[in-house]
Amino acid sequence: MGSNVVRALAGVGVVIVAVVVLVVLQGSNSDSSGNTDGGKLQTIVVDKAGHPVGGIRRLTYNQGEQILFKVEIPFAEEVHLHGYDIPKEVPKGGGSVTYSLPASIEGVFEAELENRKEQIIEMTVNP
Repeated sequence: MGSNVVRALAGVGVVIVAVVVLVVLQGSNSDSSGNTDGGKLQTIVVDKAGHPVGGIRRLTYNQGEQILFKVEIPFAEEVHLHGYDIPKEVPKGGGSVTYSLPASIEGVFEAELENRKEQIIEMTVNP
């Protein structure tokens, strides 16, 4: 084989490897929804002292996914999802509130027990 043919085959081989690597990397980045909380109901339980059981819950969504979580509280309180600016009242005697909305704003947000200034959720929305 001539040196030009060897160089051409080597060049084709390099291009094929580059295309395969690119396809594999794009595939692993484009479907990260399995690594998020999108569409899955997450329940945050608040104890009688007003603290989230297990600590501040970290939730992650990709833009366009469904944010879905429920907060159970044994006393009256306002749960406020900051950034999206959605307050919800838990009635006297306790109960729960559920948030269900599209992840439309990118960033890091918190939900807190508004009256107690107690953070219960750190929510990340990726682009």
